[in-house]
Amino acid sequence: MSRLLSLLLLLPFFAPGQTPFVPDEQAYYGLIDRGSGRCLDVAGASTASGAAAVQWEFTHANSQQWRFVPLRAGSGYYRIEARHSGQCLTADRAGENMPLVQRPFQGSEQQQWRLVPAGPLGSFQLENKAEARCAALASADKFNGTPVLAQKTNGRASQQWRLFRLRLNVAEGPSPFGPPQPLAGPVNSPGNEVHPVLSPDGATLYFARTKYAGNTEGNTDSGDAWMSPSADHGQTWGPPVRLDAINTAQNNEVVAAVAEGRTLLLRGTYETTSVFRDEGLSRVSRAAATGAPGKAVRPEPVRIGNFYTAVPGAGFFVSADEKILLLSLERGDSEGGNDLYLSRLDGNGGYTEPQSLGPVLNSPGFDFSPWLAPDGKTLYFASYGHMGYGSADLFVSQRLDGSWTRWSEPRNLGPALNGPGFNAFLTLAPDGKTAYYTSSATANGTKDLWRTGRAGATDSLPAAPVAAVTEASARAFVSGRVLDARTRLPVPGALVKANLLAGAGGTQFNATSKADNTGGYQLSLLPGTYFLTATGGGFLTVSDTLRASGSPRRDLLLLPAAVGAKVDLPTILFAQGKATLLGSAYAELNRLAIALQASPAVEVRLEGHTSNEPPADKNQQLSEDRVAEVKRYLVGRGVDEKRISTVGFGGSKPKYSNEREETRRLNRRVELVIVK
Repeated sequence: MSRLLSLLLLLPFFAPGQTPFVPDEQAYYGLIDRGSGRCLDVAGASTASGAAAVQWEFTHANSQQWRFVPLRAGSGYYRIEARHSGQCLTADRAGENMPLVQRPFQGSEQQQWRLVPAGPLGSFQLENKAEARCAALASADKFNGTPVLAQKTNGRASQQWRLFRLRLNVAEGPSPFGPPQPLAGPVNSPGNEVHPVLSPDGATLYFARTKYAGNTEGNTDSGDAWMSPSADHGQTWGPPVRLDAINTAQNNEVVAAVAEGRTLLLRGTYETTSVFRDEGLSRVSRAAATGAPGKAVRPEPVRIGNFYTAVPGAGFFVSADEKILLLSLERGDSEGGNDLYLSRLDGNGGYTEPQSLGPVLNSPGFDFSPWLAPDGKTLYFASYGHMGYGSADLFVSQRLDGSWTRWSEPRNLGPALNGPGFNAFLTLAPDGKTAYYTSSATANGTKDLWRTGRAGATDSLPAAPVAAVTEASARAFVSGRVLDARTRLPVPGALVKANLLAGAGGTQFNATSKADNTGGYQLSLLPGTYFLTATGGGFLTVSDTLRASGSPRRDLLLLPAAVGAKVDLPTILFAQGKATLLGSAYAELNRLAIALQASPAVEVRLEGHTSNEPPADKNQQLSEDRVAEVKRYLVGRGVDEKRISTVGFGGSKPKYSNEREETRRLNRRVELVIVK
């Protein structure tokens, strides 16, 4: 009751105090949902009349750009026009939860909208004139393709939108950098080279490789850490060496070289010498990281206060004195996708809780690869959200005061470095005269390391031919049926969504399909590993991982969303004989935490299971410890502990054969049951 009263006391101080906002008729805006951080888009960027309005990760695509055209001077109502089609947002049919679509403007009230201040300063409801309903998400999630509907006002964040003005803000004057060239010699390969990091003496180049046959896992999306030596302070680079002492089956990379190069900061946490999770930051000596293969090395975790991110793919920058840690994360206060955050030394050997660098620097899109110049004020970073020339672009901004939340408007570094492809991970060499970065000719083309000098300086690298890059990756065609798990009948209209699990290069790709009357669906995907979900009305969302290659088939079984319904959590797995989560569990746990936070009335029971190795009493205790560990993690991510109960069954309820370790490990699992 006290919580409700506190909320009611706050309400009068919100929306009514906002200053009236009049959008610029000549400008285009991204419309960002406050609940999800995703933007208003048109399904498939279709130009057809009647195409559905959906939410999507913001990439400033033309179908995500909207113009507010006043119907007449002083009316307060606008037509909201999509840039790619010239058509307008339309409440096509009367009634609650009716889908919004695009249509050519006819002047009807169903196409007239006004901005009503709602929620925090700068947020608005898009209210339709016909029935005073507002634009809202069909469900409180972050998935690409979630429909946008017309709903009665209820004050939820999923009905509130922020306007992000779009313009190409290119740095004035001549480019601060000279003509770039790809690194000559053996560093660039047929795979992807990303995230260059220079040692303080400029004699060692660390970087990550993905999609490369010579990696630990071969030609996959997971990345390995590599290094290349230089005998002439970066004039030329020698044959790269794979850092097997720190590489695992997941994404690995060096993010900083500190203490005069004697210490390396690494992506991820090494739980043991054999268990790694792609979350957080670790520290190891250079001697250990570059030592002989096969020698056991366990990098030490770096403590970061309340560290979490909603999706895989965190990024890090550590200053030379280790006082400043910049992070790329998606958190509860993010503007959309990954935002840039600051942590500082806390005096106890760790770093403080990440603090957002603010809404001027951060965009509604994916902001990443921060690099802070030695002056502590000039910040280079990459973004899919700020307006650019195609895919990710490089930007620069200046810190304006000591708060770390006031920054100059980010400026695009211009066509000298940016283009239609991927451009990111800019870092200056210790001499301050040379910059290294990652670039590709097309959005999904092969990524190489490039070098550029300061404007006017002579680039010492010999000229190298630029190889033509094409969209070489063949598509995978995934198909299957969405079925009721109990009756095996089709679930028409179910939404199937595939989200690419990003590799070290940060590639983002998503696809959505709607099941037909037979429950059938099809997805055309880039090759890679995907997080696959299916959602249907009256059913619980089911999720799975899928390796997309060739033409795989995957049927998806949905459970009715009712008390007693059980959800298998297939990626929450444990090491044998321990309550230690395997690295694959954390992405699923983060998604589960977000889903539970979005449904605060739901209460669940976590059921723990083990394989059947004796003794039975130890298995019973182990199953209880495992669900307790899962509960601990979810509570740490903001889920009320009173909503989660736990029970362990030991090895008494195997789901798979216990004859072989390949299937026995799948019995070390957690299942979730809806209890309220």
